[in-house]
Amino acid sequence: MKEYWTSLASLLGVLAFCQSLMNTVFPPELRFASLKLVNRVFHLFSSFCYFDITEIDGVNTNELYNAVQLYLTSSSSSSSVSSNRLSLTRALNSSSVTFGLSTNDSIADTFRSATVLWEHTVTQRQSQTFAWRPMPEEKRGFTLRIKKKDKGLVLDAYLDHIMEKAEEIRRRNQDRLLYTNSRGGGGGGMDSRGLPWESVPFKHPSTFETLAMDPVRKREIMEDLRDFAECRSFYQKTGRAWKRGYLLYGPPGTGKSSMIAAMANYLGYDIYDLELTEVRSNSELRKLLMKTSSKSIIVIEDIDCSINLTNRSKKCNEPEMMLTGSGLGDENTAITLSGLLNFTDGLWSCCGSERIFVFTTNHIEKLDPALLRSGRMDMHVYMSYCTFSSLKILLRNYLGYEEGDLSDDVLEELEGVVEKAEITPADVSEVLIKNRRDRERAVRELLDDLKSRAERNEKKGKLRDQNGSLTVADDVEEQEKRALDSPYAGEEEEIEDSICKISED
Repeated sequence: MKEYWTSLASLLGVLAFCQSLMNTVFPPELRFASLKLVNRVFHLFSSFCYFDITEIDGVNTNELYNAVQLYLTSSSSSSSVSSNRLSLTRALNSSSVTFGLSTNDSIADTFRSATVLWEHTVTQRQSQTFAWRPMPEEKRGFTLRIKKKDKGLVLDAYLDHIMEKAEEIRRRNQDRLLYTNSRGGGGGGMDSRGLPWESVPFKHPSTFETLAMDPVRKREIMEDLRDFAECRSFYQKTGRAWKRGYLLYGPPGTGKSSMIAAMANYLGYDIYDLELTEVRSNSELRKLLMKTSSKSIIVIEDIDCSINLTNRSKKCNEPEMMLTGSGLGDENTAITLSGLLNFTDGLWSCCGSERIFVFTTNHIEKLDPALLRSGRMDMHVYMSYCTFSSLKILLRNYLGYEEGDLSDDVLEELEGVVEKAEITPADVSEVLIKNRRDRERAVRELLDDLKSRAERNEKKGKLRDQNGSLTVADDVEEQEKRALDSPYAGEEEEIEDSICKISED
């Protein structure tokens, strides 16, 4: 045994002598070049190539690292994870918990029939003597291994796919936000962070399933929204800005605000509720638009009430050419119609992408024809009084009635009077909420209310017919027709130039 240890010590001494001789004969530069050559030869015969994605690039956070981390959360539940340990995280304003790879674990992924391997590497960072920005103690990153034959096929498209998927996951996990503009948002009105928009979590429960509206019309709106959100390439190919405008009009209480909430929940968009009476000039309006994010809905509710926006007359020097805030008594508040049109359809409206403009009004005939044309308000949605189909939706939402729960006689009575009653979904909801603990009493009171309203409207209709005025059924269609067929609808550019001149004077 003693001879064994003696031989081992002699061997270690020889190795130490050889190492000293190598360090003396071969300088560090030569040794480094040799290792580099060996590494190149190894990679030359290897069938894989490797890409490192570090958490911090210089002094800035690597956006690609965060995207990969989010992307892998959608794949971590697969059987390709090499161990049973996963990391759990929950981000700020997030409604769900995500999980990903732990330290030095790996996961396989498939893209376009090519298999790639991700490995999460974590190493200790060397101690820093001095730095302007302190760095984390751990150096984290991902290593992507791809077969060389798949490099050209996978790399660029795969990374773009990861970025898009990560943005989708981030938006799906994050709570919606509802924004409102501060007083004079483009100028002095700022929140505590110096931003012109103040936000709160958006928790409105309205969905298209619960929305009291004709199912056919509802389906058309959902398909239009889906086509808009999924057709980015179409808008780029046709040279159009990736935006769309909706006009919601109809009597008060017909669900215009609920429609906006349903649209936001359906697409997963944030909402910017723009209060025009808080905006002092066209420049502030543009600055507010610049501070909105993509994938958002910009809402101007009751546009006919918030500002003085009536049809233009033939005389270009009338005061309606200037949109002044109503009720504020502030002469400095001045938004021109030209500024509002450029806000919705001008060059400044293209400073973001995937945005929807929604205007609401109770009186469409008061709006200027320039606001109603395609490109500014592409889809006009009439929020009507309660119909029989929307009434059944409300009975299901508030009382839990399904098809076949009500007798045929009651359904026939409801169908016969609901449209004649001209009752809004809000009024129906109030009756049902008040009696929600007694379903039979709720239906009975609702039927009595509908009958009384129908009789009252029938008497008014006879008086209108005797006076030669429009019937109720034709009134809404005639209002929109008058607005769209205005003699100034085809003279927008000429009148807008006049507006600008008057504004300058």
